[in-house]
Amino acid sequence: MSAKLKQKSAHALLLVFILASILFLKPDATVDHDTGFVFSELEVREIVERNVTSTSYVNSDGIIIDAIDMGYATVQRKRNSTGQVTEEFYLVAAGNPVERYGDYCGIAYEYNDSDIVIRYLGADKQPMMLSSGYSAIVRTLVEGKATDDFYYDLNMQPIQCAGGYYGLHREYDEQGLNCAVTYLDENRQPVICTSGYAVKTYLRDSEGTVIGERYFDTEGKPVKSSLGQYGELYQRDEQGRISQITYLGADGNPTPTNAGYTVMKRTYHRDGTADTDMYFDADGNPMVLSKGQHGIKRSGKVNLLLDKNGYVMLCVDNILNGFPFMVVISGCVICLLILLLPKRMSVFLTAAYVVFILYETLMFRETGDARTNFVLFSYADRFLTEQSVRVGVINNIWLFIPLGTGLYRWFQKK
Repeated sequence: MSAKLKQKSAHALLLVFILASILFLKPDATVDHDTGFVFSELEVREIVERNVTSTSYVNSDGIIIDAIDMGYATVQRKRNSTGQVTEEFYLVAAGNPVERYGDYCGIAYEYNDSDIVIRYLGADKQPMMLSSGYSAIVRTLVEGKATDDFYYDLNMQPIQCAGGYYGLHREYDEQGLNCAVTYLDENRQPVICTSGYAVKTYLRDSEGTVIGERYFDTEGKPVKSSLGQYGELYQRDEQGRISQITYLGADGNPTPTNAGYTVMKRTYHRDGTADTDMYFDADGNPMVLSKGQHGIKRSGKVNLLLDKNGYVMLCVDNILNGFPFMVVISGCVICLLILLLPKRMSVFLTAAYVVFILYETLMFRETGDARTNFVLFSYADRFLTEQSVRVGVINNIWLFIPLGTGLYRWFQKK
C-alpha cells in the first residue's frame, strides 16, 4: 500500500471516529418533569377480573392517564387464593410496560412460613438484575415486621449489592417504628457499607416522621459518612419530601461537609424528582464551592452549576455537560492548534492542557465524589442505552487525545 493511500485511509478512519463520537453523544429523549397530572389531581378506578385487580388513574373524563409522580397509569396486581399479592406490574396509559424508577417493570412475591421472596421483573415479566446489583430479596418477617433483607442474583446466589453489603437488619422501637438499620456481610456480620458506616439510626418527631439519622461503625462508635458528616437533620415540604438537609458532626451539632457547606436546600419537579440543590453555611449564608458554584441543577442525568442567584453559570463545566459534543469539537480544535502552531507554542499549549486535565479530574474534586470506578468495562452493557454512560466513556477518550497529539509533536523527529 502506498504512503498516500495509507494517509488517506488514516484520515478516513479519523473522520469516522469523530463522526461516531458526535453521534454517540446525541442526547436521549428529553423528559418533561413538570407537565402532566400528579396522583392527587386524578381519580382512582379499580377493575377486578378473577384474580387480577387493575388500579388506574383517570382524569375527569374517565380516561386512563399517567400520574407523573407515580411513574405509571395502571398497576395490575395478581392475588393468590388467600388474597396475598403475588405479582404487580406497571403500565403507562397506552397499556405498555413502564420501568418504575428507571429500573424494573414489576415485582413478584413468593410467601413462605417466615419470609417473603421478592423478585424484580423486566418488561417481559422475567426476573432481572437491578442497577443496584441484585435481582431478588429474601425478607424475613418477625411478628409481621420486616427484620432482615438479603440480596440474591438471578440464580438465587447471595450477591453484594451496589452499597457494598449482602443484607441488612432492621430494629424497631417500642412504638413499632424502625429505629435502626445494620448492614451485613456474606456471613451476616455488621460491615461498613460504601457510604462509610455499618449502622444507621433514625431520629423521628412526635408523629413518627423521620427527621434525621446518625451513623456508627461496627463497634457502635460515631463514624463519618461519604461527605464527612456523622449525621443529618431534615426539614420536609408539604408533600413530605426532604427540602433541607443540615449536616452534623460527631457531637450532633451542625458541621461543614468536606465540600464546605453545612446546609443544602433542595427543590423538586412536579413529578417528585429533584431539581436544584443550593448550598449554605450554618447561619444560612450562601456558600461557594470549588468551581465557583453555589448549587447544582439536574438536567437529564448531568448536573449544571448554579450561581448565587440560582442561575446556570457560563463556565467550561456547564458547556461540556450541557453540550457533550463540544468535547469532541474542542478536542479537534486543540489537536489542530498543537499540530499547526510553532513547536514552542505547541509545547506550551500541551502543558496548559495537562493543567486543565488535572483541574477537571483531580485537583478540585470534592471529597465523597463517587465517580471514580476501577472496574474495567463495568458500564459496557449500558453504553448503547444510557447517554450518561456514553458521555463518560467518550469524554474520557477525547480528554486525552490532545495530550497524545501534544506528546507526538513534542517528541516528533524531523
